[in-house]
Amino acid sequence: MKGLKFCAVLALVSLLAVGCGKQSGLEGKVVDGKGQPLANVKVVVKQIQAIKGYEMFKTTTDSDGTFRFGKLYPSSEYALGVQYYEGGWITKMAQSGPEGETRILPSLTIRFMGSSEGVIADSVTGLEWVVGPDSDTNYAQAEQWVADCKVMGGGWRMPKLQELKTIYQEEGIGKRNMDPAFKTTSPWVWSEPRDSSSAWRFHFDNGSDYWRNRDLSYNSRGFGVRSRPR
Repeated sequence: MKGLKFCAVLALVSLLAVGCGKQSGLEGKVVDGKGQPLANVKVVVKQIQAIKGYEMFKTTTDSDGTFRFGKLYPSSEYALGVQYYEGGWITKMAQSGPEGETRILPSLTIRFMGSSEGVIADSVTGLEWVVGPDSDTNYAQAEQWVADCKVMGGGWRMPKLQELKTIYQEEGIGKRNMDPAFKTTSPWVWSEPRDSSSAWRFHFDNGSDYWRNRDLSYNSRGFGVRSRPR
């Protein structure tokens, strides 16, 4: 009996040793909206069905936007997370390569990159955005907040309708058809003046624009915009 137990333990140890020796790779590239590489972006892989020693790995993209993981469990499902602003992640499913091989993933495109200061850079238009207070705001309050905003050197202004339309995502990205980096609970954002008593607002729930009295504050927000400093 003792001999059988010893053999069973020996077999289990052998299996674990073989398992721990298995390795495969996963490689990909992170680019912006114009296909340019993004360096120093945090990337994490987390195994869906955890096997000890293979559960999670972290890295950052190198100068050409490439990330590599070389010690994954072969042909295993992983959740791949890419951090594109403080606290914000894009997560996709990915499978590691067969044993001894590296699986190459298609490039992952990140159009909007957020900074810790709250500035959101649009790599397609070259515009930078900052989101105002997430509370009911009339036009004068939005205009004043933007004028007083000194985030990352200031120079912010009220957005034009056409500029707001560039961040509207028809495919339904985020809760309000805008990238989740734009943290707001309302679909209405103030835009340019219409006349001395009214101004335009853009509605992100349906992509429409309407004018309203400037004194209206209910469910309205203010965003600031500027061209990216060179």
